[in-house]
Amino acid sequence: MRLTDLLSLLWRRKMTLAFAALVTAVLGFVVAKSLPVRFASEGLLLVENREPPIPELNQSVANAPPGMQRIRTEADILRSRRLAEEVVRTLELHQKEEQESGFSKAMQDAGDWARGLMASAGRWWSETVDGVPPAPAEPEQPLDRVALAIEELQQRLSIRTSDNSNVVSVRYLSPSPDEAAQVVNILMERYISLEVAAKRDTTLQANEWLTERLTALREDVEQADRKIQAFRRESGLLETAQGSLGALQLNEQQARVALARQELARAQAALDSVMRSGLRGSASSEALASPVIQSLRDREAEIVQRAATLGQRLGPRHPDRLAAEAELRDLQRQIAGETSRIVTSLRREVDAARDRLQDAQASLATTTTTARSGAQAEVMLAQLTRDAEAKRQVYQAFLTRTEQTRLASAQFPAARVISPAAVPFRPNGPPASVVAAFSGFIGLFLMGGLLVLRRMTHGTVNSVQDLVTITGIQNAGSLPALGSGRRRRMPGMVMEQGQSGIAETLRALRLTMQSVAGGGPANTVLVTSPGIGDGKSTLAASMARLSAADGLRVLLLETDMRRPQMSTIFGAPWPGRSIEAVLNGETRFEDAVQVDERSGLHTLLSDRSSPNPQALIESRQFAELISRARREYHLVIMDSPPVMRVADAVVLSQHADSVLFAVGWERASRTMVLEAIRRLPRSMRARMATVLTRVRPGRLDPLGYYAGYAKSASPDLKRLPAPGA
Repeated sequence: MRLTDLLSLLWRRKMTLAFAALVTAVLGFVVAKSLPVRFASEGLLLVENREPPIPELNQSVANAPPGMQRIRTEADILRSRRLAEEVVRTLELHQKEEQESGFSKAMQDAGDWARGLMASAGRWWSETVDGVPPAPAEPEQPLDRVALAIEELQQRLSIRTSDNSNVVSVRYLSPSPDEAAQVVNILMERYISLEVAAKRDTTLQANEWLTERLTALREDVEQADRKIQAFRRESGLLETAQGSLGALQLNEQQARVALARQELARAQAALDSVMRSGLRGSASSEALASPVIQSLRDREAEIVQRAATLGQRLGPRHPDRLAAEAELRDLQRQIAGETSRIVTSLRREVDAARDRLQDAQASLATTTTTARSGAQAEVMLAQLTRDAEAKRQVYQAFLTRTEQTRLASAQFPAARVISPAAVPFRPNGPPASVVAAFSGFIGLFLMGGLLVLRRMTHGTVNSVQDLVTITGIQNAGSLPALGSGRRRRMPGMVMEQGQSGIAETLRALRLTMQSVAGGGPANTVLVTSPGIGDGKSTLAASMARLSAADGLRVLLLETDMRRPQMSTIFGAPWPGRSIEAVLNGETRFEDAVQVDERSGLHTLLSDRSSPNPQALIESRQFAELISRARREYHLVIMDSPPVMRVADAVVLSQHADSVLFAVGWERASRTMVLEAIRRLPRSMRARMATVLTRVRPGRLDPLGYYAGYAKSASPDLKRLPAPGA
């Protein structure tokens, strides 16, 4: 549905929409005034999102869920029956009578009356029909006013949470504003008190459990220390600050062996160096380190230098030269002797270092043997020491937790009131005027939806394109609706305004029907429609009158003998001069035909006197009447009954050259139009044309309607007389 169609539908039904809006607005106002007055008060709680600092408390109590889940858990606690009962008993709500409104009181009285009526009917049935005396009524059980008050409080209580927020909103509705604020404040106060008491009880329970566990751990630690001391005494193991005595001795002997090996290596290296330097005739580092050797070497260098100088100046036998050489040989013997003493000393050091290494190795072997014999005892001692240390650590941890638990009993609650409830000064909910306006809007919207739904489900024809698409038949045009007061005035309008758009459209319809029928000296056009109210009679009379005014010989036959309508336009037929009288042979055709004084149209109308109209139109006389009309008139128009009402239109279509099918705009459903066309003979479908009638002027199709051109009235043509005998 297009937007223009929707707006058009709503505008046509504007009174219906206004009535629906008014009714729903009044109902909304009455209901709003009848409902009991409620006052709403709201308070805010901040729930701290932190974990208890003591692991033991987390173990002794159900683990608190983190984040938003914990906030919602606290909201569920606020909704609990226990808290509701605390509030009810504190404020004595079970002893207060609810101030009901007149509407609620009336509903309750009606319910009591209905229950009493049903009980009376049951007793009457038992006594009268069954003959059994009614059983004595069971005494009513006393109502638990506390339980009822708790249930009512929970129904009026609203707990809300929001994502990414630790604030919990507590809201309560009550007929009394003071009571609404009191309930919220006492509920939050009791919630915090119960939470503090629960934490205190949990802390005390955890403290008792920790104290018992601490005593047992202390005994375990003392017993482990006693085991270590007893084992030391039994195994003879001595323990120092640096470790066990056997381990210290073993380490010491290992250090002595390493040191002896270093000394032996050093002495042996020095001896090897002196021996290699002696074989090569050079002085080693150990020999040069001796002051005597250094002094002899210095003198040797001087003598060698002096001998060399004398060897250049003196001969080999010169006494000075010989003396220098003798002195050099003597000095070298001294150096060799001093070197020999150094070598002998180094050998003694090597032997001494080797002896010390052997002694250290022997001591290390003895200490190792002793250490091996005590290794098992040391392993056992180490195991006992580790066990004692582990127990001591556990004991120390529990000791620290015990101190923290004792301090935790004085901690603050995890929730606090950040906004207490205030006494409301205005009733809850929108005013009655707002409810009425909103109800009116809802009623308007629902009624509009119903109208649109009805339009869519019925599927009425609302455009020329829609009609052509549905039927597949050529459309001859569309005619406007003139309003309910002027519907029957179209035949008169075409005479007064012969150049109007309606008149030109009717002329176009006449030409279209001639082309559909194939032309000829006379055209017989059957005007019919799917149902009643589609304007077929107005269409037939208007086209017939206009065609006659244009100078054609036109005969209008009122073949709708069941519900004739032409008398409202042309007047009632003369007595005994109707179409029924002609077909029954009671009068002649030329005597029964009447002439319209304004247009010269010849009409043969019905007086609704036949008990069986279908038999008349199936008779031989009717076929002869149509045959004569074809010969004497240019255009014969038959006004037929609706196709979907009676079968007369199907019979009449056999005598027609063409069929003009009038379809009311937004009146005839698509299903009805298709069924009506299907009922007509298949051979007539090629000689059919549709016309969309009673179209709202703003929705006329410009392709099928002529707007008119000239403004002058049609000329007063010479009217044709009635056919002679």
